[in-house]
Amino acid sequence: MLLVAALGITQGLQLLRGALASLSVFLGQVRDVDAPLLALVIFAIFLGGFAAPLAYKLLGRHRAFLPFAALLAVLRLAEHLSSAPDARLAIQIAGVIAWLWLIPLVILRPTSESSPDAGARPIVALLLGLTIDTAIKGAFWTLDPGFANGLSPLLTTVAISCLHLVAIACVARSRTPSDEFAAPPRSAFVIGPGLALHVLVFQNLAAHSALTGWSIPAVFAWTLTANLAAILALILFFRSSSPPPRWMSFVAAVCLVISAASFSSTALATFGALVGPISIATLWFAALSPSGANWTGWITAALGMLAIPLVLFGWYAHYEIAMPIPQWLLPIAAAVLVAIPPCLGSESTAKTADSTQLPSGRDRLVRFGVPAFAFLLLLLPLHQFISQNTPAPPADHGDSLRVLTYNIHQGFDAEGRPGLEEIAELIESQRPDVVALQEAPRGWVVNGSVDAVSWLAQRLGMHTAWGPAADPFWGNAVLSRYPIRHVENTPMPNNGDLRFNRAYLIVTIDVRGEPIQIVATHLHHIEREPQHRLPQVRALLGGVDWTRPTILLGDLNAQPHQQELGLLTESGLQTSKRPVPTYPATRARRQIDHIFVTRHFAIEEFDSIQTTASDHLPLMAVLSRGN
Repeated sequence: MLLVAALGITQGLQLLRGALASLSVFLGQVRDVDAPLLALVIFAIFLGGFAAPLAYKLLGRHRAFLPFAALLAVLRLAEHLSSAPDARLAIQIAGVIAWLWLIPLVILRPTSESSPDAGARPIVALLLGLTIDTAIKGAFWTLDPGFANGLSPLLTTVAISCLHLVAIACVARSRTPSDEFAAPPRSAFVIGPGLALHVLVFQNLAAHSALTGWSIPAVFAWTLTANLAAILALILFFRSSSPPPRWMSFVAAVCLVISAASFSSTALATFGALVGPISIATLWFAALSPSGANWTGWITAALGMLAIPLVLFGWYAHYEIAMPIPQWLLPIAAAVLVAIPPCLGSESTAKTADSTQLPSGRDRLVRFGVPAFAFLLLLLPLHQFISQNTPAPPADHGDSLRVLTYNIHQGFDAEGRPGLEEIAELIESQRPDVVALQEAPRGWVVNGSVDAVSWLAQRLGMHTAWGPAADPFWGNAVLSRYPIRHVENTPMPNNGDLRFNRAYLIVTIDVRGEPIQIVATHLHHIEREPQHRLPQVRALLGGVDWTRPTILLGDLNAQPHQQELGLLTESGLQTSKRPVPTYPATRARRQIDHIFVTRHFAIEEFDSIQTTASDHLPLMAVLSRGN
């Protein structure tokens, strides 16, 4: 039963990330659904969690739990096999609702259960499910198998789904539905904000890599260690089903709030990644140990799950609409919600187990088998450390330099489907020496929590430089075949006037012993608002040493005849005299992606590449040294 519950949590999390990405990119950007309407759709999905007690009453815990778990396994496999964006979204929404129904059933326990491990077993299932999910994402360099092409991701999805179905069949054959189960405790709402924190912060490998500068294998190992520590900390309480002492809950609450505040903080990110999971495990155990609740536990459990869209979409809604609370307060508010019941509740409501009772085989499995399994998962980042790609030497193009600029649409194709593999294949086919990326996500949950920069650098075997813009997890990047000697990222001066911050990235590469500057940027995105791009262009002209050999690459969101680009040409920068449409990718009519060079270069070739791997076309230039 523990494995069934854990894999149900894992596959639900994968479907949740897929649904968030489809809602944000496919509906929000490709279908251009307004933000308020999109918010209504999202909350309508999560309101489906209120139907969980109805299913329990109609079917009973066992008859509801196993079918919901099986449904998640089937839907996860169907999502991977589906290529149509509409069908994927429908499958993902159904999967999220089934997951919302499953979670309250996971935390139920028999009213007659007197095992010392009874109170902790549901929390172990939650933590184990989170750990397996993190292990799968980390093994694929943060790209969820459902977002990837190829045989290996497909086999992983099939293997996990088949293992889940086999475990369900074994439980169905051996389990007797004779036990009566207590309703969820009134404090069951702590599950929702705790899961929101895990998804946004503590299991977000890409975000921690962006904050700390650590490689994905290093962050992967650190996060799995934190999860293992959380499981071991929980097992320390197995000698009694009573909640931990009140002082321990207070300490865990303080640590959790600090850890939640560490999101976007480079200094505290490492501390938060380790302490956060342990703190949540302690507080979950303290809040969910009391039994004997009535039907209100079902309502509070469903209400708590609403914290997931509130925290996750609330975080990203700041870039679209005015929000009543500051962005940084959302994870802290979620941490406070998790901490309130253990810190204010009564310790006397818990049922104390008979300490003389010998642990059952199932309890021994939890005590020893789960930590051993979690410890074995640490072999995955070790394998990554050993087998990761090292940057390949530059191709021999003579004295020419091949450069490419590409707005990758957060890793999604023109129809809103995951497209990072297609993007990598296209870049690989063009054999560029330097690539500038725009709209590169590094941990945005609404983009699948992928580190597109690290994934592409690993996939292509290139050096990388990162330039955050909107926040520490979204911005510009440069991939280079040549060694990178210096990196400097500068925010645009008029960011205070915009919801979506911008920046420009200056990267100095060593081309056969000669330093060359690569400037990568992405200007204000609303084409009819040149008044916001003009200060950004002036900042570029004043902030870069254009007397050095320099190449400007980026999505400038302005057409060749517009004033913003006139400022660049008036300053002496050169580009192709022939406009090359780059947007939209399905029927390009406007050139808003550009390559400018200083007098040190001559443009030999200049063209876009036809593809729908993003909503922009990549723009390619072959440069030679000028006079």
